[in-house]
Amino acid sequence: MCERIDLTSEVVALTIRIRREYKLKIPDAIVAASALVAGVPLVTADAEFKKIEALNLITDILT
Repeated sequence: MCERIDLTSEVVALTIRIRREYKLKIPDAIVAASALVAGVPLVTADAEFKKIEALNLITDILT
């Protein structure tokens, strides 16, 4: 089950902050910001997201 998360001004502002602080690519920064704003875990195999301690990552189901 998936939920659509809109690109709100809050997500955009957090995307910019994440991009600057963690040097992530813009699409990855948008994904991270969206998960943080929505308060949902992020399922990923991308190790770059581990830089962002505030993210609730789910990585073990993909290995």
